Amino acid sequence: MWNVSSLCRSALALWLCLVLSCSSGPRSGAASTTVVRVAARELSDGRWALSFPPLPPVANARELSVEEARALLAVFQQDFPLAENARGRRLWASSRQVASMDSSPSDWEPRLRQEYLTRFGPSRLPLPASLEDSPVLLALRLSPGYMAPGLRDAALEMFRSPAFLVSVTLAMLVYVAAWALPEPVFSKAFATAVTVRLALAVGVHELIQLGRICVRLYEESMAARTAEELEAVAERFGGAVGASALRVLALVASFGVAKVLPPVSAGGLGPPMWGPSRYVLAEGMSLNSGAVAHVVADGTVVVAGALVGTMVAPVCGGTVVCSMQDEVGSPASETGLSTRYGGAHTRRNPPHNETIEKELARRESAGHGDLRKNQSQVTAQGRPVQDPSPVGGIRFRRPDASSVRPDGVRHNTNYVSNPKDLAREIEAFESMVRADRKAIQELYSLDGTLVRRYVPSGVSFP
Repeated sequence: MWNVSSLCRSALALWLCLVLSCSSGPRSGAASTTVVRVAARELSDGRWALSFPPLPPVANARELSVEEARALLAVFQQDFPLAENARGRRLWASSRQVASMDSSPSDWEPRLRQEYLTRFGPSRLPLPASLEDSPVLLALRLSPGYMAPGLRDAALEMFRSPAFLVSVTLAMLVYVAAWALPEPVFSKAFATAVTVRLALAVGVHELIQLGRICVRLYEESMAARTAEELEAVAERFGGAVGASALRVLALVASFGVAKVLPPVSAGGLGPPMWGPSRYVLAEGMSLNSGAVAHVVADGTVVVAGALVGTMVAPVCGGTVVCSMQDEVGSPASETGLSTRYGGAHTRRNPPHNETIEKELARRESAGHGDLRKNQSQVTAQGRPVQDPSPVGGIRFRRPDASSVRPDGVRHNTNYVSNPKDLAREIEAFESMVRADRKAIQELYSLDGTLVRRYVPSGVSFP
């Protein structure tokens, strides 16, 4: 029998590698345990295309044990200490009815939300005012009763924690649901690291299927008006989630507060009790702090800001995927820098960082979507773009603040802090215009003075 301290030491390693497909329920068919090598191909613009061919589902998918669930909860509670208050316990003891959508959240829920939004970026689905009382969470809480016997008890064990169940809900809405979108783009370096790891573990097509299941849960639960309707939603979700899909949800939930992303060992092997991943990236991959992942329809993951090949071994220390985002830094409350929309732009220039944060907050209030902070330039549809006539070999630019207006037009803004850098920033502005002539491009000095502005023909401004 494992004790709690042993569980705490080993649980992050335990959740390293997922070996089963995210099936939508028990399936029959021949087992396929062959590890498939991912083909890595460098594109002309410096990005890397990783091809994940679809695989048949694994027969006799391994069950999720109560012991594993307790191990995960032990580490989660270390990473996110929480004294479950009386309100949380009352919610868990009852709440088999649709709750009011204007309920206020517990004092710890905003902090948990901030962790996820900082790491994964803005939610792809609207977040309820209080997740604890939302129909989405209530349906999720009821769903273990309709899961297969091999994972029902483990799900009940994990979902007994209000904070962890809110984390699973956030994992679904903020990250996993994005897989249901047509060719999603993950513009946060942390989300890119998670995306590559999960794709190696279970495959792209399985993650897309899980994303669709999560979106269906959200849509149906938000439409439910009675306890009976909500129970029916929980039944459909519980019956659709297989063992490995539940593992993925729990894994992403734990990543939302983890102090470090566990590595994927060379050769694609996880701990012996889990077995091998379904895919292996033999060349290895190192991701920089501006890495972006774009999933295309054929199952290819295109990664910008990556190093692949012989130089990776000394950088990654024998792991197959490593990232500057593996070590999760201190929260904004400890650094004094705002990080609601992304990591600190620079710790040496706090006014620059705060200007970006305030601008993105203003745009969010105005109804803008796809809010990006210091991320690689993309179109309104989220496709990466490059300068067709690069200066100094720089093909990609990273706007300080970027968003999509309600009318669907991409709006990019850069700021210049030091007048000595003005010529360089004007060069970057012109490069961004060449890269995307359908987007609004702006350059301001930090005091709010407009330096340059480009507005596409036919687009109204402001």
